[in-house]
Amino acid sequence: MAKKKVYAVRKGRSTGIFDTWAACQDAVSGYPGAEFQGFSSKEEAERYLNGNKEQEPAACPVLTAYVDGSFDKSVGRYSFGCVLITPEGDIFRKSGNGNQPESLAIRNVAGEMLGAMFAVKWAWKNGFTEMELCYDYEGIEKWATGAWKAKNPLTIKYAEFMQRHASVIKIHFHKIAAHTGVMYNEEADRLAKEALAEADGIPEIKTEVRITKER
Repeated sequence: MAKKKVYAVRKGRSTGIFDTWAACQDAVSGYPGAEFQGFSSKEEAERYLNGNKEQEPAACPVLTAYVDGSFDKSVGRYSFGCVLITPEGDIFRKSGNGNQPESLAIRNVAGEMLGAMFAVKWAWKNGFTEMELCYDYEGIEKWATGAWKAKNPLTIKYAEFMQRHASVIKIHFHKIAAHTGVMYNEEADRLAKEALAEADGIPEIKTEVRITKER
């Protein structure tokens, strides 16, 4: 069982330590350049607020993923961007694009779903049993949980994929308001747009690109 988290906001509409993700999100959503992290103890959160870089801990006691999608009709491609933050504080940036005809028909939604599936598959391949999935398109959660009925082959495939993996990975969904300055959400959006400029297409979910690791 994951430890209870607290959230520290260093730059936001309001700052300080918050006991819930919802309260943290209220403090940072829509605030340009917001800075915040999750911690497993109040002491760690206080060190972060005080700017103690040497002792700055992991961003979250479980894997956190920010995903976004994009589409460009002029190049005939959809894409995804994904930022993954491990409990140790390592950050992986990944992206990809595709041009499957049936996926192009739903434009950026194809990229949104692809990014979410990529993040979940990456979590499973790397041994995580719990993750926080941050997204800005409502269907990412609602198709996965059954709140929305999947009606076409692609959304059905997405819902089945997410529900199948939910049996081995506990997924916490968090909706982020798009283009409101939430740092990693904005970065996922940027990665998705950059992926559209790649010279070579990347087959659906099979290839990982632009991977970096930070400490």
